[in-house]
Formats: sequence, structure tokens, C-alpha cells
Amino acid sequence: MKKILMLLALFTISANAPANEEGKELHDETCTRCHGGEIYTRFESRIESHVDLRRQVSFCSSNLSAGWFPEEEEAVVDFLNTTYYKFKD
Repeated sequence: MKKILMLLALFTISANAPANEEGKELHDETCTRCHGGEIYTRFESRIESHVDLRRQVSFCSSNLSAGWFPEEEEAVVDFLNTTYYKFKD
């Protein structure tokens, strides 16, 4: 049973890794044009939930004409959530 749980945990981590790598790459190419990482850790953040984070990423993507597909927006959301926000889904 322990081996199954360990394999499941490893698979879950591995499955999220590519999204976070893609999200980081998209973030670094696009988002840093306007701001750096300090915006994610400021005291008076407008992002208070996972829904807020998704909404903001979509808003920024549209306003910057990034041309991201929904999967790419989700990769950026996953990267930002894993790196800064730590919201539960």
C-alpha cells in the first residue's frame, strides 16, 4: 500500500511539473514586461482566491494580446499558484 501511495505521489508531482515549467516560461516571457515577482507578495493583493488568480491571468493575457490558449493560461495560473499563492483548488 505504501508503494502505491508513493507512486501516486510521484506521478502527481511529475504530471504538474511540465505545466509549471511551461507556465514559468510563459510568465517570464510575457508577465515580466509589466512587473516583477514583488507584485505577487505585496501586502494589499487583489488576488484572494484561485478564482481571482484565474481571472487576473485571463485579464492580463487579453490586455497584453498574449494570444495564449486556455491551456497556457492554466499553466501560468498553476505556476503562480505553486510559486506564490498556494491556494487550494
